[in-house]
Amino acid sequence: MNLPVFPVPDRYSDALVASLSSGHVSLHACSESDMPFLRCLYRQTRDDELGFTGWPEATKAAFANSQFDLQHTHFVSHFPRAHFLRLRCGDRDIGRYYLDITDDAWHVVDIAILTAMRGQGVGSALLRATRELAPAVTLTVATTNLAAMRLYATLGFVDDGEAGGMHRRMRAG
Repeated sequence: MNLPVFPVPDRYSDALVASLSSGHVSLHACSESDMPFLRCLYRQTRDDELGFTGWPEATKAAFANSQFDLQHTHFVSHFPRAHFLRLRCGDRDIGRYYLDITDDAWHVVDIAILTAMRGQGVGSALLRATRELAPAVTLTVATTNLAAMRLYATLGFVDDGEAGGMHRRMRAG
């Protein structure tokens, strides 16, 4: 499957990246060379649920790869002007942050952080920085991801209704 390429960052991208970067985490526009890392990161986000399938590793890998391809295609085609950003801590890639700022309410398309880096405040710092810059911020969260829902609530997000399927829309600002 030929995957769509990431959109070219706009002229405001450097300023946004500088505003969202913190002392130890830097943000960088995603490129095709980041796809292996992003694919690995996506797999980590699915490991818990795949653990319940009983599938052999090859089947899990094939499923995760196909789901990554579909998700990437969806994100790039539905958010063509979004900022697709890779998170780095020192010389190590640690996550992704996809942010669409085309509307009055900026929309966090996706935030994902490597398992080993979770719980260290990276996501919270990104969301706080985004809230400081944006008139309002929206995101969607799986109804089964109770830890994320609690985190978002502590950061000032409130439930804003169903977002389709098993997801809730949340809004801050």
